[in-house]
Amino acid sequence: MEIKFTPRKLEGTIDAMPSKSHAHRLLIAQKLSQLQGYAQEKGLEIPAFSDDIEATMNCLAQLDKHTPYLQCGESGSTLRFLLPVVMALKDSACFMGTGRLPDRPISPLKEEMELHGCSFKMGSYKNDDNFKEICSIKGRLASGEYALPGNISSQFITGLLFALPLLDGESTLTITTKLESAGYVDMTLDVLHRFGLEIYTETTEDGFLMYRVPGNQIYIEPEHLALEGDWSNAAFWLAAGVLSGDVTVCGLDLNSCQRDKEILNILIEMGATPEITTRPNGLSDIRSFACCLQGTEIDVSQIPDLAPVLAVLMSSAEGTSMISHGERLRFKESNRMKSIYAMLSALEADISYGGDRLSFTGKAFLEGGHADSRNDHRIAMAAAVASCLCSGDVFLENPIAVTKSYPDFYNDFIDLGGELEYLWNQNSEKN
Repeated sequence: MEIKFTPRKLEGTIDAMPSKSHAHRLLIAQKLSQLQGYAQEKGLEIPAFSDDIEATMNCLAQLDKHTPYLQCGESGSTLRFLLPVVMALKDSACFMGTGRLPDRPISPLKEEMELHGCSFKMGSYKNDDNFKEICSIKGRLASGEYALPGNISSQFITGLLFALPLLDGESTLTITTKLESAGYVDMTLDVLHRFGLEIYTETTEDGFLMYRVPGNQIYIEPEHLALEGDWSNAAFWLAAGVLSGDVTVCGLDLNSCQRDKEILNILIEMGATPEITTRPNGLSDIRSFACCLQGTEIDVSQIPDLAPVLAVLMSSAEGTSMISHGERLRFKESNRMKSIYAMLSALEADISYGGDRLSFTGKAFLEGGHADSRNDHRIAMAAAVASCLCSGDVFLENPIAVTKSYPDFYNDFIDLGGELEYLWNQNSEKN
């Protein structure tokens, strides 16, 4: 199946969808609070608003069983967060996944867990629902001294920070390189502190960041939890407003730990003048409208999820632009640097690709053409926004990838004035 996007300006007002990153963390903390007997009787209810969140909910439900079988779907967050959490609670477990997830790395977290009581058997079994076994694990996770590099995946760090407070005895987690995607770890620490956990951030004699985590702690669900709006998905609409129309995104927190709120500063740096209205509840409505963008260079090591939409912006910015330090984008739902390059090249953007960098010479308009999301949700959303820049139609293969994080994306696209058509080939069934 394809979607055909007919170029249109996007204009209107839209509510920010809930933050997937925040929801994962709240769900895990709530479940641990429930298991320890300290959940609120009427706590915050988080809806299953994306495939990834549904995967986390389903996996957490498995914690009520003696030997959990955790079907993580394509959600790297679900898998990497829950590997240490589950083994802090269980003597054995099996983790399953679909798509690229079984091939995405779980090292060096795996090796650290093996040094602390866990035995991994990497899987090859595939069930009738096309879930492939990622690994089966035996042995309870033990407290001690842990070490992880900070430039592989912040999700490994988050998983351990959730798990270590549950263990007998104090643990330490030392970060042996510069911490990339630090905002996601900040969000984790914020959730842990809200649930009453004590995590102490220190610096070793060698200058490394270290978390000291007392053991036998209790997760206590607080009253009045709130789920934040998602900056990474809001970025697509803010970009669409700047590129072609006038879009207001409502309900974003300017004080959020989400590093993707950096999209606001990047738009300003490129010449946009967004208007911000702050409500009495502290949330803000942000209006972005069409302007002439200037080229820039952005290091995406701390904001990897913004890379696809930044690439669309840079494709139209005057002069030259660059996305740098995109090494970790190789390990997303696709090799995202290559996927960005292939998608925008198909639309006739002036883009070049080399290792961890993408370079652009801006053009007033792209031509349109046939592109492929490569089953990557952020590439699909970026292609939809890029259609606003095109003089001809955009045909996108594998468009349903958006359900991973934003199932209503195309409905919201239409509500803002976008025009699309689903195209079914002879081998497709309309469901």
